[in-house]
Amino acid sequence: MKEKEIYLLLNAIKKNTDIKRLVREGLSYTKIVELTKEVISNGFVTYDNDVITLSEKGELFYDKVKDSFKRINKEEWIEKDLKNKIPKLDKNVIFLPRQNELTF
Repeated sequence: MKEKEIYLLLNAIKKNTDIKRLVREGLSYTKIVELTKEVISNGFVTYDNDVITLSEKGELFYDKVKDSFKRINKEEWIEKDLKNKIPKLDKNVIFLPRQNELTF
């Protein structure tokens, strides 16, 4: 598997977050399961009593690669909501949306 995918999975395990970022990267749920099995078998992660934690080997790998995959550009932190974007209007137009078309 790719180093970035392993980093994202280890990051999710370390920070106890969800796997949405892995899904956004294009991984299917079956690939995420295979990746999880792979990191457990390689010794990056320990699985005891229904608890998954990073092992020493996993911590070392995580610390080694985290700077190369860290998001520095703040524009990547929040995804744009393109479906609710309003087209540019003339400055003399007053826009009043229909109440049944609002999605928030």
